[in-house]
Amino acid sequence: MSTTVLVVEDAPESLELICSFLRQNGMTTFAARSLAEMRQRLQSHQPDIILLDVNLPDGDGIEAARKLRLGSLYGLIFVTARDSDDDILAGLDAGGDDYVTKPINLKTLHARIRSVLRRSREPVITFDGWILDVVRRELFRPNGQLLELTAGEMNILVALASRPGEPLSRDFLLDVIANRDPTSISGHTVDNLIARLRKKMQLDGKDAPIATVRGVGYALIVAAT
Repeated sequence: MSTTVLVVEDAPESLELICSFLRQNGMTTFAARSLAEMRQRLQSHQPDIILLDVNLPDGDGIEAARKLRLGSLYGLIFVTARDSDDDILAGLDAGGDDYVTKPINLKTLHARIRSVLRRSREPVITFDGWILDVVRRELFRPNGQLLELTAGEMNILVALASRPGEPLSRDFLLDVIANRDPTSISGHTVDNLIARLRKKMQLDGKDAPIATVRGVGYALIVAAT
């Protein structure tokens, strides 16, 4: 079955370039040039992924995604020229699975789409009593209670839990949550997300099982059984 992508972009050249490239790679695309057009398209189409610009003529894509809960209904990748750490965190907190900055490398964008689809098909991961349902994007405490995570926190945890005990660099984890120019990569976004995860995952006075690996990055530490 072909992957269906809704591309929301107000620049005609960029819109045609993205749609044409994705169609050449076997994907079905349909387009919207504004948030109003996006809402109209969603009434008659069910995309697997939405590529959403942020600066649109009738509003802010991040705010629209949060209000419409797009990230809970579809795969969601923000595609925008806004590239600050605050913008990335805002996009991920609004439900984005990824955040790609312009100018766009089309091959990289294609890989990002495949990555979001692949993550949605991964099985349930368990560690130290925690249950991480990657398909439904839910994390359950050992007592069975649901712990709410933002999209950015979820993506970081999935990366760590998929490779337990293995130190993952800040650059790798930043690559998991957002495509950045290698010359301008900042580890602060990852550090902020890790700090938030650790705070949320404290349980009965016990620290979250996320260790800092000096000189490398972070690792999920799973107790031996």
